[in-house]
Amino acid sequence: MKLVIQRVTRASVEADGVLSGKIGRGMMLLLGVEQGDGLEQAQQLAQKVVKLRLWPDLKDPSKQWASSVVDNGYELLVVSQFTLFATFKKPKPDFHQAMGGPEAKVLYEAFVAKCRAELGSSDKVATGVFGAMMQVELRNDGPVTVELVAEAAQAASSNGTPEAKSNAGGGKAPKARSAVPTEYQKLDELLAQQPYIG
Repeated sequence: MKLVIQRVTRASVEADGVLSGKIGRGMMLLLGVEQGDGLEQAQQLAQKVVKLRLWPDLKDPSKQWASSVVDNGYELLVVSQFTLFATFKKPKPDFHQAMGGPEAKVLYEAFVAKCRAELGSSDKVATGVFGAMMQVELRNDGPVTVELVAEAAQAASSNGTPEAKSNAGGGKAPKARSAVPTEYQKLDELLAQQPYIG
């Protein structure tokens, strides 16, 4: 699971011409869900992202990277972004590394719910529309853009986390990667009609 994070003074997202989410100062989050991700990764990223110190100190603005979105009372805009896991063996992107739509939506919603819990308010977290073709507008502040990646489930297992224990002693074998979901095929067709390169 991966986040591309932009510090913004404002951001908004539309789906089918309808405003879905809008924030003032805060962070614009593009969330990608990968094959093999689980609730542990969603909660891990949500807990980390709200603690990132991307703003100056509240008492001494000359001290950079000293306060978080929580410290400042800022907001989050979360948009699902399966293309973060595109691979390029050929010029055309391949999205097989991204998790299928229905499974990814569960983790996306879990991430959003955890962010709202961490901020103590559902009003502080706006969202896009999962699986839709969206248009995002933002004003990057800085610019500041960073990436945050959750520890892979396989790595967590080797470190002896609860997940590793639950899989020990002959647990289920990892699922084989599924074909590109229908939702992604539709988005692939839409992207082909609206190329973002060139």
